[in-house]
Amino acid sequence: MVSWSDGSDSSEHTRQCMSSDFDDGTIKVPASTEDSDFEGPEIDMYVLCHGHGKAAERRVAFEGIHTGRRFLCCAEKSKMDRNEECLMHSFNVHDLTQEKKKLQASYEKLVEDVNALMDAQEQRAVIERKDAETTKLQEKYDTLKNIAAAQGTVIRNMKLKLAEEKKNLQIHIDELKKTVEESNVKLEGIKAIING
Repeated sequence: MVSWSDGSDSSEHTRQCMSSDFDDGTIKVPASTEDSDFEGPEIDMYVLCHGHGKAAERRVAFEGIHTGRRFLCCAEKSKMDRNEECLMHSFNVHDLTQEKKKLQASYEKLVEDVNALMDAQEQRAVIERKDAETTKLQEKYDTLKNIAAAQGTVIRNMKLKLAEEKKNLQIHIDELKKTVEESNVKLEGIKAIING
């Protein structure tokens, strides 16, 4: 490679990363680019590459302390580097596409799991409400059953008491009838004495 400065060789084709809004968060910035405004006393100079025998490309550096430095480089090597870079980008795109598909599948599975969990929670809430309603109904039923049992006991006790009072009243009535009959007999006796 032919350089216009006497500094170190800049044949390294390194990349520098910058943040971006792209999917993977970085974009690759090439170390150099073609310089369409290449000017200088050697503008008419035609330089051939020693390895391929083709015309060298005019480039300008993008990185570090070499930024803005103009140089000539092998067109074939530059083309191969660009092809390799395109291939690497296509591999990266393929990998990112596969990763996106996996993430999409994971996301869909997560959505299904969350929906299933929400459905299970709703069903559990419905069951808990039904259980609470059943418990309340059971409590009401038990209360009514106890009230009915208590009323039955009271009614039985009242019937027994009434039967006993009826029996006592019947005894009292019988005693009164007996007394009336005795009184009638005495009265008849008194009438017989008076009349007789």
